[in-house]
Amino acid sequence: MTQLMNHDPSLSSGMHWYVMLHLEPRHIERLLQQENEWRRQRGLRLFEYFIPYLFLPKAVPDKYAKDASRQTVLATESNDLRAALHNYVFIRATSHEISTLVEQPWNRDGRLHLYFYRSRYGRRIIMPDKMMTPFVTICCENRQRFTFGDPVVDIQAQDTVVIRTGTFKDTEAKVLDVHQTAGGISMTLGIPFFNGEKMLTLYDCKPSDIHLARSVETLLNDRFIDNVESQLLTILYHRMKRISQEEDVVTLNHLYHYSYVRMSDVPSHLRFRAMMLICATLRNDVEGRESLIAELNSQLDGTLEPTTPEQAYLLAALYIATANVDCRTAAKRYWQQHPQPSGPLSRLMPLVTRLNRQTFKSFNATVHL
Repeated sequence: MTQLMNHDPSLSSGMHWYVMLHLEPRHIERLLQQENEWRRQRGLRLFEYFIPYLFLPKAVPDKYAKDASRQTVLATESNDLRAALHNYVFIRATSHEISTLVEQPWNRDGRLHLYFYRSRYGRRIIMPDKMMTPFVTICCENRQRFTFGDPVVDIQAQDTVVIRTGTFKDTEAKVLDVHQTAGGISMTLGIPFFNGEKMLTLYDCKPSDIHLARSVETLLNDRFIDNVESQLLTILYHRMKRISQEEDVVTLNHLYHYSYVRMSDVPSHLRFRAMMLICATLRNDVEGRESLIAELNSQLDGTLEPTTPEQAYLLAALYIATANVDCRTAAKRYWQQHPQPSGPLSRLMPLVTRLNRQTFKSFNATVHL
């Protein structure tokens, strides 16, 4: 990491990622949360900060994954990186903003201090954007690789699983059937015997009874996007109802780190970029918001007649970011003409149609109504 950070900073006007140090990551995150809440209440841009030690989980490899041996190596590397970065805090700010931040009474008079990481010549060290981007991307990938939710949400018939407990512990089985009951998901599993000539059937198996083998490539997928979307829509609802939640600030900051991630599937990537625009808007990140608005407008190429749900989703996100009623009208028209009860657009539009002037003022002071 020393090589990554050993650069002469430019202290000209503009935003930079400043490399800072603090001995207690959780303590400085609480203080930065409070600082951001103070700024949000005054319509100021929130600080984007990145604390690798808190963002990266303690990596425990899944021994049932398809690439278990590789995961073991990656887990060691991720934990080594996490330990090495324990004291580091990256804050994106102008020179004036970062100087003002370190002079705040809570920092100047505190027991522990947030302070600059400096070169041997005493210069403040920054992380250039071209190096910060791959660095955060690596951390995002590690976070997803070693932060496993309930794997059975995406399970389907014919998937291969490994039985977790009981007589057949560590035995591979085939999912023969998946169905929803009053008590949750229930599965029928089949265990092949005699070289597959016979099948032992196990009924009423629960998610807690199995492991689902997975590879890293399956992590940054539509399920991951659905999870991010769910968190953002919850925060959007809180803003509409004027519910103040301190953890919302933390969630927005963590989610916005994923704006550095690129996905190979084009429709999924476009939907994800739309969510990052909503995230930037809720954070009151003027620079990020304007950049993402330009990106989404470029993808739409000026059209207000969406022909795909992805285009309609982009227009709905642009409405949230800009309050342009033409975007809302176009997205709403497509939604009404192409109903998808369980689709992403149908989760977003009920909130979009309820936004009003007061809501826009509550989460985006820069929108001109």
